[in-house]
Amino acid sequence: MVLILVSCSNAMFGQASSGPFPKAAPLPAWAEGVDAQNATSLSIATLASPEWVASAAEKTGIPERALAAYAGGALRLSVTNPECGLTWNTLAGIGWVESHHGTIFDGYITDDGSMSEAVYGITLDGDNGTIAMPDFDDGNFDLDPNGDRAVGPMQIIPPTWAAWHVDGNLDGVEDGQSIDDSVLVSSGYLCYNSDTMANRAGWNQSIRAYNDVPIYAIDVAAKADEYERATACTIFC
Repeated sequence: MVLILVSCSNAMFGQASSGPFPKAAPLPAWAEGVDAQNATSLSIATLASPEWVASAAEKTGIPERALAAYAGGALRLSVTNPECGLTWNTLAGIGWVESHHGTIFDGYITDDGSMSEAVYGITLDGDNGTIAMPDFDDGNFDLDPNGDRAVGPMQIIPPTWAAWHVDGNLDGVEDGQSIDDSVLVSSGYLCYNSDTMANRAGWNQSIRAYNDVPIYAIDVAAKADEYERATACTIFC
C-alpha cells in the first residue's frame, strides 16, 4: 500500500537572517566502541549510545528507530562535515514535519529502518498549491513517470536523491524509504546549501532550500526547540 502526503508549494520567505533559529542540542553520546575514527564505516543507526537514544526518545516522544537515525546523522556529520553545524534536533524537526517520524497514516519505521508502508507525496504538477516540477527520473525513484513527487520519511525529491543518494545503514541498498538513507541524503543537501547551519542566516538558507514555504521553517524550528528543551531538562520535567 502507498501512503500519499501533500507537499507544500514553493514561496518566498524573506531574508534568511530574519527567520527562526532553534537552539542547538548537544551531540548525542557515542555508542560504546564507536568514535570519530570508525564512525564512517558503520550504519548511522548504531553510532549513538542506545542508552542516550532510549532516554531521549522517552523525553521527546520520538520513536527510537527514527531518533537513532537523527542522532547518528548528526554524529556522522560531526566527523565528515563539522563546519555544517546540523544538529539532531533540526533533523528531527524536519522528520516530524515531513512524516511525523514515519508514523503518518499509522505507518511506522521498522527495525531495519525501512517504512512499514511506502510514503509518497502528491505529484508536483502545479495543482493543489504545489510548484510544477517536470519529471526528472522517469519514475525510477518516485514511481511516477508523469511528474516528480517526494519520497520517504524525509520526503526527498528525485533531483535531490540523484545528487546525494547514499546507503546510510550499509545494507547494500540505497533506499529513499529508509530513514537512515534519507536522513543522510537530507543532511548532505542541507549542508550543501549554506556555509554553516550554526547561525540564523545559514540555518534558514538551508531550510529554505529544503522547503521555501514560510511556515515550514517556523514549524521545523518549533519542533527542534521542543526536542532540545525536552532533552535538556533534568529536574521537574
